[in-house]
Amino acid sequence: MSMRTRQWVAVTALVVGAAAVLGCGQDPATHVNTNYYKGINTTRAPDGQVTGTGETLLRRVFDGVNHQIIEDVMTKDDQQGVQQNTLTFVVSGSRFEDPTTGFTGELHGDPWDWSSWTATGTLPNGLTVESTSTISPNKVIVDMNFKSGDAVQFTVKHEVAAILEENYERIRSQWKPQ
Repeated sequence: MSMRTRQWVAVTALVVGAAAVLGCGQDPATHVNTNYYKGINTTRAPDGQVTGTGETLLRRVFDGVNHQIIEDVMTKDDQQGVQQNTLTFVVSGSRFEDPTTGFTGELHGDPWDWSSWTATGTLPNGLTVESTSTISPNKVIVDMNFKSGDAVQFTVKHEVAAILEENYERIRSQWKPQ
C-alpha cells in the first residue's frame, strides 16, 4: 500500500466516523463540544492477513452553530511515522458530507447522539471506500472496505476510545508530524 493510500486510510476512517455524542439535553444548534480519542487501527489483506497496524489520535469538535464537525487527526505507524490532517464535515439532518473529499454518509439514531453510520467515497487513487461505524458511550469502531470495482483490495478496522483532554495533549506533544 502506498504512503498516500495509507494517509487516506487513516483520514478516511475518521471521515466515516463523523458522528458521536454531543451531550444529553443540549441543543446542538447552540453548543460546541470537543471529544478526544486514542486507539489502534489494523489493515488486512482480502484473505484476512494483517498487513499493518498503527495508532490514531483524534480531537473532534462539534460546532452545532455552524452544523460542522471538525476533526484533527494524527496517525502513527512504523512505515510512515506521524501524519496529521484536519477535516471539516457538514451535517444536515441525518446526512453528512465532506465538501473537500466528497465523502457522504447517513447517520442513524438521534441527532448529535448517533449510534451508527454508513459512508462511501472515492480516494484520489480511484479506490472506493465503503464504511460502517458504530459508537457506544466511550468507543468508536470503524470497519472499512477499500475496493477496486467489486474486488476488495484491503480492509481497515479502527478502534478508538475516549480519553481525557490532558492525556490527548500529552500524547500529541510527544508525536511530532514528519
